[in-house]
Amino acid sequence: MAFELIPVTQELWVEGKTEGDEIGDFRGNVIAIALRDTDPLSASQPADAAGAATEGLLGWGTTYFLVCDPDRDQPVWVEKEGVTSQKVGSGG
Repeated sequence: MAFELIPVTQELWVEGKTEGDEIGDFRGNVIAIALRDTDPLSASQPADAAGAATEGLLGWGTTYFLVCDPDRDQPVWVEKEGVTSQKVGSGG
């Protein structure tokens, strides 16, 4: 499985909520972005994918954000589908 980790050098504030895990509501600055299965040679279209949309750099995959939530002891990884709002620059 290909996995690309990208540091975030500009301030990016996100808020949202994850479903089905222990994270729930989150808010904070993104310090890294992770793209999983971005290599078009090693990543294949999911069987349940509708249409020809791709994600990541060049292939199928999932995008995650490492968020420094001020209400938590450590950063948390969240999927992009959980992000409900974002702001570049001063966030919270």
